[in-house]
Amino acid sequence: MAHEWPQGFESQFFSPREFKHPELMDPSWIADLDTLRMRCGFPLKMNSDARSPEEHEELYSKEIAKGESYPTESAHLWTEEFAVRAGDVEPSIPRDGDGCDLNLDEREIKLTGEIVRMHAEGRWPKLGLGIETGHWHIDDTPRLGERRPKFWVAISR
Repeated sequence: MAHEWPQGFESQFFSPREFKHPELMDPSWIADLDTLRMRCGFPLKMNSDARSPEEHEELYSKEIAKGESYPTESAHLWTEEFAVRAGDVEPSIPRDGDGCDLNLDEREIKLTGEIVRMHAEGRWPKLGLGIETGHWHIDDTPRLGERRPKFWVAISR
């Protein structure tokens, strides 16, 4: 089933309805996410995608109010120069009939391996990979290129 996107392209697996801001996403990134989903062999849930500057400041409003530091250059942050090439995903919970016999732990390992494979193949040369408590953050953000590739483990916000 093909999904039509506001930018005028189609994707196989990911629907614009799964994104808060589909119009801010880079079409080639969505194509790469489709490849990732196909290689995994199980559905992936999109937890977070693009953020407007206002949404980003709202997310970190407590830190801003206290004068504390916060990530001002998030890969999720949309700019006029760059469409967003970032998302927070997680593997689907195994269900009968979902086409994959891997348990959740195996799905998590498979997802991590396929993300690393995308980097190794040169598809995501500026990979940012964060394994967090509730999701996997993945990005390939050109404007953060001098700090990429990068890997981290963190507690989800």
